[in-house]
Amino acid sequence: MSLPASSASHRTRRAVVAAIALIAATCGALPVAQAQPKAETLQDFNGDGYEDLAVGVPYATVGGKKAAGYFAVVLGSAKGLDLATRKVYSQASPGIPGSPEADDRFGDHVSPVDLDGDGYTDLVVPATGEHWTAGGEAQVHSQTVLWGSATGLSGGTLLQPGRLLDAYSSLPGDFDGDGHTDLAMSGGVRFGPFTRDGVPARTQEIPAYDADDSVLDMAAGDVDGDGITDLVSLTMPADWEPGDQGSSHHLNYLHGTEQGLAPLTALRNARGAKIEGGSDIELGDVNGDGRDDIVFGRPSPANGNEEPNDPSQYGDRVGVVLGTAQGPKTGDPRMLHQDTPGVPGAGESGDFFGASVAVGDVDGDGCADIVAGVPLEDFAGVQDAGTVAVIPGGASGPTGAGSKVFSQNTAGVPGTAERRDRFGEAVTLLDTDGDGRADLIVGAPGENADAGSVWAFRSTAAGVTTKGSLAFGAKAFGTNPDSARLGADFPH
Repeated sequence: MSLPASSASHRTRRAVVAAIALIAATCGALPVAQAQPKAETLQDFNGDGYEDLAVGVPYATVGGKKAAGYFAVVLGSAKGLDLATRKVYSQASPGIPGSPEADDRFGDHVSPVDLDGDGYTDLVVPATGEHWTAGGEAQVHSQTVLWGSATGLSGGTLLQPGRLLDAYSSLPGDFDGDGHTDLAMSGGVRFGPFTRDGVPARTQEIPAYDADDSVLDMAAGDVDGDGITDLVSLTMPADWEPGDQGSSHHLNYLHGTEQGLAPLTALRNARGAKIEGGSDIELGDVNGDGRDDIVFGRPSPANGNEEPNDPSQYGDRVGVVLGTAQGPKTGDPRMLHQDTPGVPGAGESGDFFGASVAVGDVDGDGCADIVAGVPLEDFAGVQDAGTVAVIPGGASGPTGAGSKVFSQNTAGVPGTAERRDRFGEAVTLLDTDGDGRADLIVGAPGENADAGSVWAFRSTAAGVTTKGSLAFGAKAFGTNPDSARLGADFPH
C-alpha cells in the first residue's frame, strides 16, 4: 500500500548537542581555561529528566510482512529502564502514516532530536525500503517524525520530498552556536528551529567529505571547547576495494563557527598521512579538560599488508585523538587493544574489538569512559559469543588501566553466552536513572537464532555494575522474533 502524500500531519551510532560525555567538571583536578561546551540535551521523549531508549528493528516481521519493521521505546526512571513502559511503533500504529509492507524497513537508523525546540526529544524514523507517491511522482524511502511530549512520543508527520534527512548520518548539534538544535548531514547543515512540517530556518551546503569519497559515519561534539559543536566524519574512497594499497577509512574535522561549519580538514598523523579510521566514531571528553576527544573503533585491517599478529598494527583496536583549543591534536592517535596492559583478553584476528564504540562518564568522575564492543570474541569454547570492554578515562586520557570486560557469562548478567550471539555488536550509553552517570546498553542481534536481545546495565561510582541488570527481546514487546535482529543498532 502506498503512502498518500496527504497523510502528513505535523512531525543517536542520538540527540545530543555535544555527545553524552560533555561534562563541565574535570577529573584529576585539571584546570580548565577554555569556554565550557553547552549543556547536553537528553534523549528524553517525555521530559521527565531520565533518558529513554529507542531501538529500531527494521528487519522484523509485522503483520506477516517480512522486514516491514518497527521501533521500540523503553522509558527511563529512577530505577533505570522501566520495561512496564515499553511500547512498539510500526506503520500499523494509530497516527503513523502508511501500512506495513514487506521490505519497508521502518525503523532503519532512527534519529532522536528535538527538532521543534520544545524541550522534548522527537524521533525521526526512516523506512528505507518504502515505495510511495507524492505529487503524482514515485518515491523510494520515507521518513516519519514522531513528536515528544509530556506523555511520550505521539503523532506522525510524513516528511515530504525535499525535506528528508539523511537516514544514515544526520546528527544533531548547535553548529552555529545560536542555541537552536541543528542537523548535520553528509552534504551540509539544516539549521533549527524546524517547523512541524520539517522546514529548517536555513541551510548550509558544505560536504563532510572530499570529492569521490563516501561517508561511513559522523560524530558531533565540541572538540576545541569554544561552545559551538564541531563535526567529525569517517569517509572512504568510493572506488576503494579490499586489497588496495594504502589506507581506506579516513577521519576528517569540520570546525563549528558562528557562521556554521568550516570546510573539511583531513586529520593526519605524525608522518603526514591521513589518520586511518574504522567503522564507528564517537566524541567525548576522555581526559576531563572541557574539550571533546575523538574515539574510533577499528575492528579489521585496512589492507592486506598489515600483520595480524601485531596488535599495534592490526585493525582490532580503538583509537583516540585528543581535542585541543586548536581542534584535534596532530600526530599519531593513541591506540588501545586487547594486548594493551590493563585491558583483559588477548589480541586475536577476527575478534572485532571496537566494532562498536560509545563514550560517556560511567562513574561520574568527570572523565568520559570508552565502551568497545567485541562481538566476535570467542571464550569458554563458544564461537562469536561476544563481549564488551569498558576502558576508563582519566586526566591523562585512557591508558587501558582498570578496564573491565562483560559478557553473558559474567556473574549477575542475565542469559548464557552462546554461539554467534554477537553480544556487543551495538553499544550505547544513556543516563536512564538521572544520577549523572551513563548507563550501558548492549545489543546482541544473534541471540536466539537472530531474534536478538538488548541488555541494560546501571552504573555506580565504581562504574558499570551487573547488579540490577536486565535483558529483553522480542517476546517482551509481543512481536514476531523471526530474524528480527533486535539490538543490531542504537542511535548515536
